[in-house]
Amino acid sequence: MIANNLLRDNVFGMFFRVCVGATLSTIDAVTDIYVIATYYESDELKTQATALVTMITLNLIIQVLMCLGQFRKKHWTVKMKELLITLMFLRPAADAYRVSTNQHDDALLLEPLAEMIFNKGIELATESIPGCVLQVK
Repeated sequence: MIANNLLRDNVFGMFFRVCVGATLSTIDAVTDIYVIATYYESDELKTQATALVTMITLNLIIQVLMCLGQFRKKHWTVKMKELLITLMFLRPAADAYRVSTNQHDDALLLEPLAEMIFNKGIELATESIPGCVLQVK
């Protein structure tokens, strides 16, 4: 209980959560790229590599559409910044930062927590779960 309150109220706790989120997000992207490259080197796994690339691409397309919808009322520079965050696989870290700092913007379609939940759901449905099932086979 005390540790949770310290993490919630302390600036360093928020910084720690965001850094861990950004690190895990980046590591996930790097491992995905590594697995795909390794699969493409093997003649037997090229189909699985193509399937993984398709899953990641579908995830990015849906998250880009979500990003454009979320920031539709914002200036094009904000949209470009958010699109770059999405394309660099840093969306989970950006979402975690916004939730942990309780950011609120009436021009956005969704609250930060709802946006984070939708983005994580998109990633789970299009990349994580199908990729796990594919690699377990």
